[in-house]
Amino acid sequence: MIETSLTQSSVETKKILQKRALTDKSLARWSLPLILVFQAVIAWMLLQNTAFQDEALYVYAGQQLLEHWFSGLPLLDNYSYYFSGNPYLYPLIAGALNMIGGLQLVRVFSTLCMLIVTACAYYVTKKLFNQPCAVFAAIFLVCQGPILFLSRLATYDPLCICLLAIGMALAVKTCYARRPWWALTIGPILILAFGTKYAALLFIPSILTVLVLCTFLQKGWVSTLIRGSLAGLSVVAAGAVAVFLITHFDRDMLHALGATTTNRVVEQGTPRLTLIIHVVEMIGLPYGVALVSLFFARKKQLLVVLLLLGSTLLVPAYHIYKYELISLDKHLGFSMFFAAPVAGYALASLSGFWHKFSSGRYWVAGVSVCLVLFFAGVQEAQNMYTGWPDTTQLAYMLNTQVRSGNGHYLMEQYEVSRYNLRDDTYNWQWIGLDFFQYTDKQGHYYVGDPAYAQAINDGYFDIIQLNYGFDHATAMNITNDIKQSNKYELVAKIPFRDVYGTGYFSVWRKR
Repeated sequence: MIETSLTQSSVETKKILQKRALTDKSLARWSLPLILVFQAVIAWMLLQNTAFQDEALYVYAGQQLLEHWFSGLPLLDNYSYYFSGNPYLYPLIAGALNMIGGLQLVRVFSTLCMLIVTACAYYVTKKLFNQPCAVFAAIFLVCQGPILFLSRLATYDPLCICLLAIGMALAVKTCYARRPWWALTIGPILILAFGTKYAALLFIPSILTVLVLCTFLQKGWVSTLIRGSLAGLSVVAAGAVAVFLITHFDRDMLHALGATTTNRVVEQGTPRLTLIIHVVEMIGLPYGVALVSLFFARKKQLLVVLLLLGSTLLVPAYHIYKYELISLDKHLGFSMFFAAPVAGYALASLSGFWHKFSSGRYWVAGVSVCLVLFFAGVQEAQNMYTGWPDTTQLAYMLNTQVRSGNGHYLMEQYEVSRYNLRDDTYNWQWIGLDFFQYTDKQGHYYVGDPAYAQAINDGYFDIIQLNYGFDHATAMNITNDIKQSNKYELVAKIPFRDVYGTGYFSVWRKR
């Protein structure tokens, strides 16, 4: 009887273990693909709008560069001088995709980049912690508003964060690999990320520190010295190649690096307290979840957790230091990538902790937190994606007014309108509100607000469009100039809605 009972018990135990192994195998096989499909579907279903100002600028620039190379058309704008990334990397990709399938295809590329980011977060978390943590990390990431937003944004950021994520995955793989040669792949990827968007420089030290710290914890000082040296050598070598290319072919990038990143001057600063409150509103809850990992972290994991939590704060710290609100929301997507592994660890640990006091399944607590994050994140992403006005009606109206190769158009939404009407106009016909210089028929030279005033008085512009947004002060001065000149008539007031509320695209035409 005793032997029979033991045999039955062994059979039941074996069935339970087999069932658990099958469940773990299914979790490993299907969890990530399902999460990636969910991310893509949610982003594409919920986020719809016409081209954003930066999207229009980068895509148009890329197409101009391609046409300059292959058709010999003159390039009238020196994009290297003021772009926050190398114009010969992402803009070329975006321009080529736009020529094939328009803006939506360029946004598909951004979606693919962000799917890779999620996959890398899953891989990194699985290596640093375990499988359940990796699943929660991926779920956590796709619940974040900035991540969903970047999944539908055709700018530098998705490709840059994608390359940084790949660099992080390679760094972690190097820590656990039997041979150290994977370290040599890290440098080119990180330098390519830096070239894509100069702000990537902020995160390169964190990734290299993860490599050194994790290798030391796993393999000791000797392996740390070897693999760290190889990774450092690869970064220096790739950086040397980049410096050679810049100094010999395009020195203007050095100006752009300082003006847009390292020595950026903020024209309209935001109070630091306001920025702190905004950051707390945007990522306070997700970061709080990540902080819970400190409670569960074992002694050997604590340094890694602290490093990732510290890296998460780099973006907010930079923007608060610079009094800079512009682009903060989308840059928080970089922070959320570094927060994902520790947040996944916290959620998985919380679920296991909860299981001690509940007969429910272990994942209920973690998924409940993720649902709260998801609803908050979706709302954030939608607010961000409707932050700029829909220009469909404006493009339709302007299309009836512009003429190819004839006329000058002063537009507050000039990057977007230039992109929308790229097949009907030339680059030189468009002028924006950020900078303008003008020489009248008497040879007098003007710059800034006096240049707009004199050009309007001379009837230089054929069409003027204002909507009193970010350049509100300049737009108001131009409105006064229009009234005083008596040379323009208001032909349209097109209603729109953006993050500031409702407004109008006001369009004047020369009499």
